[in-house]
Amino acid sequence: MVPPNENGASPKLEGKHAAIIVCWLLGNGCLFPWNSMLTIEDYYVYLFPRYHSTRVLSLVYQPFALVTIALLAYNEANINTRRRNLSGYILFSVSSLAVLVLDLATSGRGGLGTYIGICVTAAAFGISDAHVQGGMVGDLSFMQPELVQSFLAGLAASGALTSTLRIFTKAVFENSKNGLRKGASSFNPFSYLQF
Repeated sequence: MVPPNENGASPKLEGKHAAIIVCWLLGNGCLFPWNSMLTIEDYYVYLFPRYHSTRVLSLVYQPFALVTIALLAYNEANINTRRRNLSGYILFSVSSLAVLVLDLATSGRGGLGTYIGICVTAAAFGISDAHVQGGMVGDLSFMQPELVQSFLAGLAASGALTSTLRIFTKAVFENSKNGLRKGASSFNPFSYLQF
């Protein structure tokens, strides 16, 4: 909160709108990779019909996120929050790239090794989410309330954007040969480019 000047009027804040947009983009980038992975579940069900990927990926993600956030909350006084945020966003970026590389390296073939790689990536998304969400909300809470609102609106918008993008990619590749993989493969780079 900015204190009023001698005349009782609040001074004009420079760059407030740009900061709101940046906070929205940071919030969107926080959940966009994980939402992307959840949105292409139909592709994972096709690749791994015996492994129940629709249930397992969420069950892998949650414990890693919960344990990481508990450890970060317990050691909060000793942790540099900005480094925590940066390491979380870097891990999001590396994990998103890992999903792309894993799909390209295996040429869209399923198997236990590929499935374990996807599960490790889901765990990495949980760890990065725990680093970023708590740290960003904590840092932004010391600033203008609009910045926290913008960050949380970006979190919410990431689900709508990924769903819309997935519907578009499925429609484009619906009748093509190997269309499910092409749709998922063209969809995955957007989650990486979000950063």
